[in-house]
Amino acid sequence: MLKLTELTSSFRTKLMITAYADWVKKGENALDIGCGTGIAGRYLMNHFKIKVTGCDVKNYLICNIPFIKIENAKFPIKNKNYDIAFLNDVLHHVDEATQISILKEALRIVKKVLIFEAEPTFTAKLADILLNKYHYGSLNTPLTFRSLNNWQNLFRKLSLKSQAIKLKKPFWYPFSHIAFMVTK
Repeated sequence: MLKLTELTSSFRTKLMITAYADWVKKGENALDIGCGTGIAGRYLMNHFKIKVTGCDVKNYLICNIPFIKIENAKFPIKNKNYDIAFLNDVLHHVDEATQISILKEALRIVKKVLIFEAEPTFTAKLADILLNKYHYGSLNTPLTFRSLNNWQNLFRKLSLKSQAIKLKKPFWYPFSHIAFMVTK
């Protein structure tokens, strides 16, 4: 399973690196919220030369990074304890009200939140269900994907500032991704 997990994560993480290139600075202290296996966090840590702590509702880690367990969408972390938070393909796994709670909680802890999400296509939804079943078994998949405009409307509604990037994808890749940097 590890080899397939590495394969499916490596291309996606290369897209994250491209999206985050202007937003992540060497030496920053990052919280990878919804870190899953920790593979993406490890790639981001090595590429950007940052410190990464994983954070999730359950410890799915297969990589050796520090870990904090989330309880009821609350992070047991002091205010502004990290520079950045990553939400990599996480928010579509929770309902819309919880998306808002997670964003608010993340912005309590960090200066900026970086979001990497798939756009709401049929292929993305199907692939997400299958890949998450394979990687995590019983992980919740409510498929609350949002379009670029839906995300931007949400950020405005919450009085947040955001920058967006729509990533180009190869024809064979099942997802179209968007990335955001969100601040207060």
